[in-house]
Amino acid sequence: MKKINLLLITTFIFMTSLSFSIEDNEDEILRKGLIVYKKANCMGCHSWHGKGGGGYGAGVSLREPSYEKAELINIIKCGIPGTGMPYFYRKSYKTEKCYDTLKEDYTDDERPKNSKTFLNERQITSLATFVYTELQGKDLNKENCIKFFSKESKVCENL
Repeated sequence: MKKINLLLITTFIFMTSLSFSIEDNEDEILRKGLIVYKKANCMGCHSWHGKGGGGYGAGVSLREPSYEKAELINIIKCGIPGTGMPYFYRKSYKTEKCYDTLKEDYTDDERPKNSKTFLNERQITSLATFVYTELQGKDLNKENCIKFFSKESKVCENL
């Protein structure tokens, strides 16, 4: 009986401490969103500043306000078929429908592109929150630049 009580108490303490770590405040979510932005190489197409025009695919500007947070989550999860925007969720088009379709609904030429890096749902939510809160509708300034590079950078000098 004592072993069962000890196990229940230990489990309760573990679950309680876990719930506190799961509930991040908005600053922490934004910090993690920036980390995911870098990890997923969003700047490869959208540039470090989110204004677009970077590398492969020359992505659209993420600074122009056009999407609600839920829409951003869906775009990150499912990509945009027929464009350079890949999907970042491993289950997309396989076990979870995107735009009410699965991979077999597409021909090889039309099939949505997957990213090289997959993200979990929490990372996707952090990334969408970062884009929605820190990029959309915001002007680019030196503070944004320093926050992105985590220090003073030559890139930031002319802002």
